[in-house]
Amino acid sequence: MHMHLLQVQLSCRPMDLDDDALATWRAFLNAHAHVTRRISADLAAAGLPDLSWYDLLWALNRQPERRLRVNELAREVVLSPTAMSRFVDRVEKAGCVRREPDPADRRALQVVLTDDGRALLRRMWPVYARGIERHFAAFLGRSGPRTRAMLERMSESARTAEADV
Repeated sequence: MHMHLLQVQLSCRPMDLDDDALATWRAFLNAHAHVTRRISADLAAAGLPDLSWYDLLWALNRQPERRLRVNELAREVVLSPTAMSRFVDRVEKAGCVRREPDPADRRALQVVLTDDGRALLRRMWPVYARGIERHFAAFLGRSGPRTRAMLERMSESARTAEADV
């Protein structure tokens, strides 16, 4: 059974991707999944919400007025607007954000970071920072700037292609 699946995978593989590129892609996906899962587990062990909460709170915290519309927040956190709206419901129920009318358009709502949300962000950061250091930064060595530039180019390529669709 597994051999058959391997043969199907290999026969469907685009010819311009070599084994090293595919193995690197797989390593990238595995590293991201395992590192984020480990950090989320560390947060849970500390009695804190998972990493997705940090991403949402941080996206709001870095805005000048600590507020964004749901669709803007979804873009920042890379979620669909529908999924973000449901996620905001949970975070709002916990008191970490609130919805307020958009001062520029009263028909629209903005998600605003609360003081409780900022306090949670501060409690989550030390656990998150330890995870970043242990499972990511420790492996960068002097390649940090090159790796960052490469990842930013990848992200921009995908974002640009997404906008074209």
